[in-house]
Amino acid sequence: MCSNSSGSTNAVDQTLGHADGPDSSPTETEAKRLSFSKQIVGINYTRLDRLCENTATEGVVYLDDQQSADSNSLRVNIYTDIHNYLSSLYSFVEELHQVINSCVDDSVDRDTFVVGSKREGYSRPPFIRKLVFAWGLRNQFTHGNYRCLRIVKRQDAPRPYMRVRFRKESFDPRGKGDLSEVGNYLWGVERHERDNPMCYFARLNKCFVGFWSDVEEWFSRECDWRQMSRMGR
Repeated sequence: MCSNSSGSTNAVDQTLGHADGPDSSPTETEAKRLSFSKQIVGINYTRLDRLCENTATEGVVYLDDQQSADSNSLRVNIYTDIHNYLSSLYSFVEELHQVINSCVDDSVDRDTFVVGSKREGYSRPPFIRKLVFAWGLRNQFTHGNYRCLRIVKRQDAPRPYMRVRFRKESFDPRGKGDLSEVGNYLWGVERHERDNPMCYFARLNKCFVGFWSDVEEWFSRECDWRQMSRMGR
């Protein structure tokens, strides 16, 4: 194995630390499952994105008259869409590291992709840098604690709106989760992204799309990845 990624721009090469590529092909079942996981992430992000008129820059949910009158129901819907999106990302990463691990001689596990501050590095691929915050949120959400995200209603605009806010003082994702302590889950996000989680989700999704393109390229070195992942649809 090489000791580095040899200047490769492929995010999988950079994450694994070498540009050797896969040693063997995934099975058709593995390829299909991973492709399904990717599609589920996309579907869940689309549902989340539809809540906002401009998720990437504003990240606010504008209210019509009915929503304004029943804001608690809307809060439940927002939490639901966030929960589903985070859960689908978790499932994708779990699927990804297992499939890659079956195709290389390296030892690849979730910690290869979920990089906490103890191994932080701003030269890491954008998706890897951004992912750890979502992982921490998912860990906390799974154990029934939504307090780190507060959905506030505002009337100080031509139209009333809701904004998702992050509360660091209520963020404790490691208490009951099965992930080993990774340090600071916030190291890979900018202050604006942390303070406005919907904007963060938009940036993470953009990074995810680019990362998936690199995943496809990485697998295609050993097999006809696109054909394998489409079989059985």
